[in-house]
Amino acid sequence: MAPFDPHVTPAAYLRDTLAPVLCDAYQLDSDRVALCGVGMGGQGALNLAFRHARQFRTVVAIAPDIDFHQWYGQGLPIDRMFPSQEAARQQTAVLHLHPLNWPRSMLLLCDPANRACFDGTERLASKLYSSGVPFEQDLSTTVGEPGWKYVERVIGRAVEFISGAIG
Repeated sequence: MAPFDPHVTPAAYLRDTLAPVLCDAYQLDSDRVALCGVGMGGQGALNLAFRHARQFRTVVAIAPDIDFHQWYGQGLPIDRMFPSQEAARQQTAVLHLHPLNWPRSMLLLCDPANRACFDGTERLASKLYSSGVPFEQDLSTTVGEPGWKYVERVIGRAVEFISGAIG
């Protein structure tokens, strides 16, 4: 079984199917749908928000795998999704940030002990800062190891941030 639908990308599903269903079901304005993800989901949330900032104005990324292209060639599903490491890199969130069209509320969270995610998250934070894009970050809270223990530690902050942003 393929890990993804061969006809509908995860981003297209979230953007075109799930978000409208949530808006209808909960009688929400579209700008009250926030994105939040962990790991590859965090990278995906950022990527989707950067590409569709008017639709997704609030995004939280927890330990996002910004540099997922570096895993290319290790026998993972990414090898089937992209023809090369460079093709994967071209789809990373960092390369889809537009200096004039970005999510209005953004929070980056990453444990400095998470070596797989920290450098990419720190690089994205630097790019956001140097581009004048407002965002919040916590790149210092640590549990000493990557994993769900960290997510449990910061999820309250993520929920508070989203609640304040979509009010």
